[in-house]
Amino acid sequence: MDSPDKTEITTTSPENMDDASSPVTHLDSTTTSKAFRQNSNFDWTAVGIVILIAAFFAITARFHAQPATSFVPTVVLSATGCGLLVTALRKLRTSRGIGLREAVLGGFFMAILQFAVAVTYPGVIDSIRISPLIGNDFLITWILILCFAIIFSLVGATLGHLSFAPLRPVPVKAVNNITEKQSEKIESGHEEETHKVVTSENEIPVEDFDDDSSFHQTQRTFFSLALTILLLGLTPTVTAYIFSAAYDFILSFNQFVPGPYPTLRILSALLPWQIPIPIVLNGGIQNIIIFSLLWRIPLFLGNPSLFDLQALEAYIFNGAALALLLLTMNQQRVRNEKHVFYPGWVAFIVMEATLGLILVLPANLWVLRGIEGLVQFHGLVIPIRTISILTPPTFALNLITGPLICVSLGIVLRIFLAKETYRKKALFR
Repeated sequence: MDSPDKTEITTTSPENMDDASSPVTHLDSTTTSKAFRQNSNFDWTAVGIVILIAAFFAITARFHAQPATSFVPTVVLSATGCGLLVTALRKLRTSRGIGLREAVLGGFFMAILQFAVAVTYPGVIDSIRISPLIGNDFLITWILILCFAIIFSLVGATLGHLSFAPLRPVPVKAVNNITEKQSEKIESGHEEETHKVVTSENEIPVEDFDDDSSFHQTQRTFFSLALTILLLGLTPTVTAYIFSAAYDFILSFNQFVPGPYPTLRILSALLPWQIPIPIVLNGGIQNIIIFSLLWRIPLFLGNPSLFDLQALEAYIFNGAALALLLLTMNQQRVRNEKHVFYPGWVAFIVMEATLGLILVLPANLWVLRGIEGLVQFHGLVIPIRTISILTPPTFALNLITGPLICVSLGIVLRIFLAKETYRKKALFR
């Protein structure tokens, strides 16, 4: 004897099934179109924040009459952090897209702002007019800085997107096993009608993402995060070596004698604490010395003061970017809109401190033994005496400052994002 419910199930046609599923399809297409429009929009907020940070360090560096050792190479060393921060700021609003256009514009403005401040030093314009050959090398150096800032900003944005992209879903075999178990439960009558979802053979059911087993399968391991932080922390050091080789090649191509300390001189720009070696800027040679410091990277050594504020630019970009990426990475683990899951405070602080330590440790170790080099001229190799710009106290201060800056930024950003989240929830209630 047939029941009314059974008759309705057996007489359901494929057309009716398509009509019944059409609202879901319409909702998915609407959500996809909104996400695509959000992804295609240019993120001016991210670019504006990058410009503000770069302008702050460029303007404060101008307060010293003698340019610091980090004035010229700091843009290149901070470029990967700039791209990383652009990606992190973009992921605050959407998990789709890298933000390559924003990274290009951010790296461009970083170099332009630093160049604009360099031109404001006394005697720069006159030196370019008096000696066209040196003026051309000055412009070529800053064009090289601009190109490297854009390229490595793109590299940083790509690394950030690939390292913190959403993990892949459960394999198809596991999904098929889950669907088979669900069908068996439906036939035996042990599952409620609300969990009956029509899915294709290669699609993942919606309920599977809410299941605890699938939730644990999409978590990142601590080892993978440690490798990611190691990669991001060593990127500025690798950038310094690449830029040093390109800089020496450009100078030799223009028949200039390569500098004696190119790589270590650039790496020292990551160290905020150094032995102050001020240069007396008096007389007619003052403009020549200042002009040389603004493009001839390994010519002079030493900062005008004990602490170089501009050397913190790379730590600000990378520390803020990692904090935002760690916080936004957990958005895919949110199971309820009323709750936001952040990583534990201990793990969060440890990862931020590790990044700061990796950023400062290679340069700190290399420069501690002293800056030594050779001068090659027409087949002649002339050794140069070793110059020490670090002492054990400054070495220890650098090791403390790097992690401290990253941890402080991470704590501030985490508290700020938590307050913003609660404020938005209170508005919608």
